[in-house]
Amino acid sequence: MMRSPRRLVVALAVFALVAAGGVTASLAASAVTAQTCSASADVSVATCTIPTQTLLYPAAIQIDIELTTGGAAQDVVVTWHGYCAQGARKAVITSPLNGTTVAVPPTTAVKVPLPYTVPDYCDISTTATLNGTGTLEMTLEWTQGTPASPSAPAGVPLIKGYGGKCLDDKGNSRADRTEVIIWTCNGADSAQGWKFTNGELVHDGRCANDRANGGSGTKVILWTCDRAPDETWTHTGSDGEFVLSSRTHGLLCLDDPGYSTTNRTQLIVFACRNTSNQHWT
Repeated sequence: MMRSPRRLVVALAVFALVAAGGVTASLAASAVTAQTCSASADVSVATCTIPTQTLLYPAAIQIDIELTTGGAAQDVVVTWHGYCAQGARKAVITSPLNGTTVAVPPTTAVKVPLPYTVPDYCDISTTATLNGTGTLEMTLEWTQGTPASPSAPAGVPLIKGYGGKCLDDKGNSRADRTEVIIWTCNGADSAQGWKFTNGELVHDGRCANDRANGGSGTKVILWTCDRAPDETWTHTGSDGEFVLSSRTHGLLCLDDPGYSTTNRTQLIVFACRNTSNQHWT
């Protein structure tokens, strides 16, 4: 898909899902999501960068580069970094375009296959540098599709929160003070094998804990389960909040700070507000 004949389109991947019994199933994709940057140069260099984006279950990805001003074709150097993950596996996306110089316009199209048929997510960043004059614009676009298989096989319980991210024990560690984070949901990853039992959020014999009973804004860590008030919770079935039993600082809920969907974000406890970043299923 090209917006105009002057754009450089890098089609990274497209996949389709095929249902059992020989019936072709159409891909259920969300609306296109885009990130755009622009830069201008007179007699110097214009550099346009899109920082790392985490794309969940990408069905199609493309990068468009256009000279919105500048006249004749000029050299643009494109660099980009990316990898995709499926289950516990990760693989770098390789591109013949990386580090090369292209003339814009005309249009150049390069297809780069994904390392997995249906990745759980891909992290991609890209930079375009114009060695000339004019205004350079670059857009990263993608659609989110439906994964080909369920994300939670039997026996690996997941606790899902805002944006479809899951409760995760960083590094699958059993050490006290390990960060409790969010990560792309993956039913094959034992770091996401949490259970809510007897009022505690338990992973591998350790519990999610409001560090030192610190109150609103305190980061959540892993700690030895001892039924202390700073690690016992009530799960409200109506709205999905995990409410901390300790009342020292008022009602506190397990909270995804800033409505983040960024992997490795450490969870906190925060004043209960019945907002979507405090809902867990």
